[in-house]
Amino acid sequence: MRTLLGLAVIGGLLAATNPSRVEFNGFVQSYVAGKIEEQARKRGEANPDSAGQIGGALVGLVLPALPIERRNFLAFSIYDVTLSKSDASKNCSFLGIAGQFVPMGECSLD
Repeated sequence: MRTLLGLAVIGGLLAATNPSRVEFNGFVQSYVAGKIEEQARKRGEANPDSAGQIGGALVGLVLPALPIERRNFLAFSIYDVTLSKSDASKNCSFLGIAGQFVPMGECSLD
């Protein structure tokens, strides 16, 4: 009985903290900005932070038009972002659970 109650409490907490699409949009903006900064550093650019800020701002403008599918499982969600219909390696999936987002596999932004 205690185990069942504990599982119910954990399930309820996960359902209450299942991140929304609005939270996902904010996460993607900062995630892409970080990826752009990382790539700029690898190329040895002088000011990679500004590249990330510009990239993050541009993503904020483009994000509403991207085909993003949310599969809601109540306790967690899976977000699928289709960046290229012809190249599946450009598509990204993220697990949203307990107010956090975790990339599921490598997400290539090249």
